Amino acid sequence: MKTEFKHNPSIPYSLHDMRVNKIQVQEDKIILDFENGYVKLTELYEQIDGNITIEGVDFYFTSVTMQSELGSFGKFQGEKMSLVDFIKQYQNYSFEIVDELYGYNQVLYSGYLYTAKIIQMEIAIYFTGNIIYETEE
Repeated sequence: MKTEFKHNPSIPYSLHDMRVNKIQVQEDKIILDFENGYVKLTELYEQIDGNITIEGVDFYFTSVTMQSELGSFGKFQGEKMSLVDFIKQYQNYSFEIVDELYGYNQVLYSGYLYTAKIIQMEIAIYFTGNIIYETEE
């Protein structure tokens, strides 16, 4: 027997090359504030101001992984921390999302953290609620 499956969720907006400049935690929610919004994935592909709320977050399975400085290859010494610890430690930053991956109750945003240095970074979120795109349109 052969069973084929391709998970490709339909998402309304692209976060590629968009920058998060603030992450807030409210009860079981994460709110991502974007510098210039994100891109609508319908004709005209407009960039729209907005933020994202992720509901039903399980913070025990939500983390930030800091990797290496931009352009570094080979061995590195990274750091994995809780999202709450990341928020406490970093106030003035910009996180550029390069890739967004969606799975069963999971989302992974990977890209670059801009502070005094540029560092590769991933945010892994486990959630059971909705992803809500709040726009200015």
